[in-house]
Amino acid sequence: LSDADIEKMVKDAEANADTDKKRRALVEARNQAEALVHSSEKSLKEYGDKVSEADRTAISDAIAALKAAAEG
Repeated sequence: LSDADIEKMVKDAEANADTDKKRRALVEARNQAEALVHSSEKSLKEYGDKVSEADRTAISDAIAALKAAAEG
């Protein structure tokens, strides 16, 4: 590779760094959301009988909203 090619590649990488950081943050947020959904569903199944129907509904609605937000 020539010096010009290398310099162009470095400039392209720098130009895309912000986009890459945003994409990485989005992926990490989705992973956290999916983990929270999984643990919340597991807890609701395990302990759902210990809370009121209204609370179970509210929790289920919150889980559904988080799933929808994580899916984009």
